[in-house]
Amino acid sequence: MKILVPTDINDITLEQFQKFSKINTEDQEEEFLLHKTIEIFCDVDIALVSKFPLKDVKEIVEEITAVLDQKAPFTDRFELDGIQYGFIPDLSAMSLGEYIDLEDGLKDTKEFHKAASVMYRPIVKSFKNLYTIQGYDADTEAIEAMKSAPMGIIAAAIVFFYGIANELVKGSQSCLT
Repeated sequence: MKILVPTDINDITLEQFQKFSKINTEDQEEEFLLHKTIEIFCDVDIALVSKFPLKDVKEIVEEITAVLDQKAPFTDRFELDGIQYGFIPDLSAMSLGEYIDLEDGLKDTKEFHKAASVMYRPIVKSFKNLYTIQGYDADTEAIEAMKSAPMGIIAAAIVFFYGIANELVKGSQSCLT
């Protein structure tokens, strides 16, 4: 039997990463984690995984772990289910609702799809490197769609926002002194 093991961070969906994060805790038994890792990232039934030789299971999990450790570059556009998505082109024009939903979505891994739906929205107009994205609407369908987004793209955008937050903290500290 052949299974498909992800080889790139963008082969992993945000939803797969969220499922993995939920079970990847310090108190989790190693054998269960090995089984679930392959089930989640390779889409193989856990009952079938239990029949794999231990040596193969450990090798597959090592490969998956290496993929999860990959760093993806920031990407301002990507395609998902035939729809072009673009990153918020003007952060200073972000509404209060966008900001609140983004901040809430970044607090917990299981909410990253909510943050992703604020950061990336369908492109409505595009010309060369410029584009306009759809207005923000906390639409359940749009939020759920982001669960299928490539993890590398979303992770890089999250790192981008954390970088901005750190710069703002540093800037405000220097202003206060």
